[in-house]
Amino acid sequence: MTLSGLRRSVAALIRLAPLFLAACVASQSTVPTPSPVPTPVPQLALRVLVTGLTDLDTSGPPLPGAHVCAGTVRGGERCIETANDGSATFTLAPSTYQLRVEGPDATRWMTDNRVVDVTSADTALWIGLPARIRISGVVLNERGAPVVRAQACVHPITRVNVECARTGADGKYTIETRADLYRLDVEGPPGAKLVPMWAGGGYLEDDAAIIDARASDATDIDFALEPGVVLRGTVRVAGATIEDAQVCIRTLAAPLGWQCERTDKHGSYSALRVPGEYWVWALPPDRVRATGLWYDRVLEGFQATPFDLSADATLNITLPDGPQIRGQVRNESGEPVPDVYVCVDTAFTTGRICRPSGFDGGYAVTTRPSTYIINVVPPAGSGYIAEYLDRKRNWVEADEVRLGTGDVQVDLVVRRGVIVKGTIKDKRGVPAVGATLNFGDPRDVEHAGATDGTGAFEVVVVPGTYHVDVFPPRFPGNLVGREMEIDASGAVEIDIVLDDVAP
Repeated sequence: MTLSGLRRSVAALIRLAPLFLAACVASQSTVPTPSPVPTPVPQLALRVLVTGLTDLDTSGPPLPGAHVCAGTVRGGERCIETANDGSATFTLAPSTYQLRVEGPDATRWMTDNRVVDVTSADTALWIGLPARIRISGVVLNERGAPVVRAQACVHPITRVNVECARTGADGKYTIETRADLYRLDVEGPPGAKLVPMWAGGGYLEDDAAIIDARASDATDIDFALEPGVVLRGTVRVAGATIEDAQVCIRTLAAPLGWQCERTDKHGSYSALRVPGEYWVWALPPDRVRATGLWYDRVLEGFQATPFDLSADATLNITLPDGPQIRGQVRNESGEPVPDVYVCVDTAFTTGRICRPSGFDGGYAVTTRPSTYIINVVPPAGSGYIAEYLDRKRNWVEADEVRLGTGDVQVDLVVRRGVIVKGTIKDKRGVPAVGATLNFGDPRDVEHAGATDGTGAFEVVVVPGTYHVDVFPPRFPGNLVGREMEIDASGAVEIDIVLDDVAP
């Protein structure tokens, strides 16, 4: 090849070089890029055991066929049924889940809803479903006509969950709730002026019948509400109205307890009652220095006049000033003891007044000039003994305190003992509300106590051995008292069962 031919070949290659380079780049761009391998999402187990729930809130038998659903706020819900052993297991992505559990028969079991955190580890939980029951009845007025939109409410004995329902046009109500022991009250619709009533025919919760709805529905819990009249007015001290004063009213028609109404921020009160004659007693709140007053403007109960409440009436009350019994409540180490009720009354009771001690142990009871007996009621669970001034056991032995027109200083010392607590029930497990216990011997009472609305009691005693007399409550009146001996050298917990008159 000549030199000139060689030069022409090199020039041609130079012109073709960009084309070869572009082809090369194009060929390289078509090579596929490897896709990233996805990171597996971790999975966690949620294991749920579903059983029935007893009336003692303990686990019952497993519930096969219960519906268990788990879902997130943004995601869908997954549902499975429990196996024969009552268990259900989910495999879930870490998150917080809303869990809904229904019994195998939704008409027989209450639904449980809760939030479960399944974010860092496998989770297991037990869910006890209480049985579903219905409490029903009809509400009538005094003429036997249905009361529309009356409100019926069930109050569980050992829980705070109150559930209510309104009556329909036929006066009937039905409350669906969990199986348990209940009290039930009904009040008329707003403006109807029908006096509220508790099941069993009483106007006080302490006298209410206990409805046993632990195993089956409670039906035919009927009410006949009576028309009422209203006593209203204001309570004043030194010309100014006072909030939180109490106006207490007690009927002369039956041996019933006091029903008290509190004044609002304007010093006003309103009491709806069955027409009749009533004792009326007004008391200031503990922060206000004033003396309680009976109708008609007297300081002592035996001087009181019945108030005729046969129609709506107004009664304005002005409370007078008075002297105080005041002092400090301390323990045997000299430390102040708060929340102790200091109660004063005359030997022949004419109006017991109790006031709490403050955080510094200080208390003050304003009352009329007279001779008084003082006792202390320490808070539950404190371990302090409830007793009279100077460690006296009862009001017969108690030292008297004379209160004239000026204040009197009385410092009190509370001492520790041992706690005796427990429950009193009948053979069906229904609480005996208002049962009383005396600790001592058959001739002498050293300590005493009573059961609350759940049938529970707590009495703090001086360590020793005691003869205990247990007296049944006034209502329902079918229980028999009993006697026992206990060793209270240390803390004692005992459950007492009372027999029926006619088992």
